[in-house]
Amino acid sequence: MKTIHRKALHQITALWAAGAFAACAWASGITEEGYILGADDWRCEVANVPSPDWPVDGWYRVSPGRKTVDVRAMMPSQAEPGDPEGAVYVRVPGTRLAEGVRPTVRFVAGELRPKVGTEYTFALDKTPFSFIVQSDRDGTRYEISYAGSVHSYMLGLPAAATMVRAVADLDGDGLPDFLVEVGDETYLLLSTQAQPGGNSPSAQLWAMGN
Repeated sequence: MKTIHRKALHQITALWAAGAFAACAWASGITEEGYILGADDWRCEVANVPSPDWPVDGWYRVSPGRKTVDVRAMMPSQAEPGDPEGAVYVRVPGTRLAEGVRPTVRFVAGELRPKVGTEYTFALDKTPFSFIVQSDRDGTRYEISYAGSVHSYMLGLPAAATMVRAVADLDGDGLPDFLVEVGDETYLLLSTQAQPGGNSPSAQLWAMGN
């Protein structure tokens, strides 16, 4: 059976929010936390050859586009021949995503590579929000502001290259949710799971290896 590892967790030596990356040393399956799989990995490990280590329920395919994000609940039996380019599969225990074609914040280049220390201000429908990426010796941090509060996420190594793949209301509460890349990792940041101050990502990419 293939093993699973997180590329970035073993390299981060200091965490800003205690427990933000609870790197569980598991030996008998996957703990109930949020995670993301690439489309090929989901098909191989979950849909085609179901493993006792992977649950089969609660999966959503998230397909970011230039103007919208397509969100679909997926069971292994519903796997289609192919996936849209850039699609990922996410599972966040206890959380339902809002299915359908969701409007996304539009970026000029289709994606945004934010500069450290620069504040970006947008609106999702009629909800204003802003965010800023900070980087210090502890790591790379996203600080997202909406509804009068700042929600902070430590997501990677210091000075890691980062990109915002999509901002949309994925969980149906009218507030912005982020799908971002930091270094080699992909993270989902859901507003329904956020609180003012430090937060853990709702889901993180799991990399497959031999």
